[in-house]
Amino acid sequence: MPPRLDAAAPRYRSALLILALLLFVLVPYGYAAAAGTAEGELAGLARLHSAAESVYCADGRTTVTTILAVELALVTAAVAAAHLLPTRLSRPLRFLRPDGWHMLVLALLITLPFLIAWQTESSVCSRGRAFFWQSIFVDVFILAILAISYNLIFGFSGVVSFGHAAFFGTGAYTVGLLMAHLAWPWWLAILAALLVGVLIALVKGFVGLRIRGLYFALFTLAFAEVFFVLAGNRILADITGAEDGFTFSVPEWLNITRNRLFFYYLALLALVLAFLLVRRLINSPTGRVLHALRDNEDRAQMLGYNTFHFKLIAIVIAGLLASGAGVLRGLALKGASPNVLSLDFTITPLLMVIIGGMGTFAGPVVGAFGLRLIEQYLRDTVFTIGGVEVNIGERWALILGLIFILSVMLFPQGIVGTWYSKRLNTAAGWKRLFRRLEIRD
Repeated sequence: MPPRLDAAAPRYRSALLILALLLFVLVPYGYAAAAGTAEGELAGLARLHSAAESVYCADGRTTVTTILAVELALVTAAVAAAHLLPTRLSRPLRFLRPDGWHMLVLALLITLPFLIAWQTESSVCSRGRAFFWQSIFVDVFILAILAISYNLIFGFSGVVSFGHAAFFGTGAYTVGLLMAHLAWPWWLAILAALLVGVLIALVKGFVGLRIRGLYFALFTLAFAEVFFVLAGNRILADITGAEDGFTFSVPEWLNITRNRLFFYYLALLALVLAFLLVRRLINSPTGRVLHALRDNEDRAQMLGYNTFHFKLIAIVIAGLLASGAGVLRGLALKGASPNVLSLDFTITPLLMVIIGGMGTFAGPVVGAFGLRLIEQYLRDTVFTIGGVEVNIGERWALILGLIFILSVMLFPQGIVGTWYSKRLNTAAGWKRLFRRLEIRD
């Protein structure tokens, strides 16, 4: 007998989800390519893409926007039906239950630039509100990847590090320096930057993990400060640009100024891959050991696990992800400065993890979205009270700090962590109530 879908192995669910997302993207793009008109004497994929651009780059609501909005509504209805309808009726949609909400959020983010263009009568391809907000969300995606990497070592492994910016900054600097001074091709420079991140993680892990607790945190802080000082040193000004940083050119298709929509989707894809990688790791036997050493490292050692090796694995993978985020940052800005190696890019992901929820998969992403978007809103907010104009942007840091304090008080385990604990407690309460009613009957 063929395997039943409702008892499906994860590979069947994953295949169906991937197919659904491909259709979500390819249907509107295929329509645009078929209905549009290509420019010039182009051929092959260039002609196809030029024809598609002539449709989806128009201002306001386009046919592509309508198709994406309809698809988003269908995905929303399907996910809601999979979770709310009785099992007998929702059986065909059972593959949406484990990751349906994640798929819905991803579909919304795919559609978002076109929805903004619709509401603001702008284009996703040229300067305007939709173009501006794409850059904001690219920054959010990059910070979310950085937060996911920090959560791997802090939230899931219990290792406190104050030097995470070293990975992020060296990723941006390495890809830029190799492309600017050695004229390396983009793909080789990216691979080299990721490899440098792994090497730094290995050095940091082999040396630093010999000590524990606060001493390890201070070691990582000093380790990162070495890179920060080197980047801003005037002796290396001809190479790094010292405190002013440096710029470099990128291929046309990676130029965020000319192809911002493509870079938006590239950063979104990188975020999805980082999320899936960490989830797969934590759900593996290695992840179970990381949980154990976070809760009680001595007990894990008594059980026979070499906790040094497992913490090193977490640091290396976290370094790889953080370096990848730095590479995206460098390519997006087409440059790098000592700022990317500063303590800000250690404290920022730490705050995002705390706000979102330590040791949860979605927590760092929620924290990154919340913190960055609230900051953007506060920077641009001006309102009038009784004829007096109040510029929130002048005090945005203070207000953001107050919001952070309130969020910690209201959500002591982070937004996602607190929601999970309350939901589980509520479910347990209902179960106890039903048990009591059965006993009385």
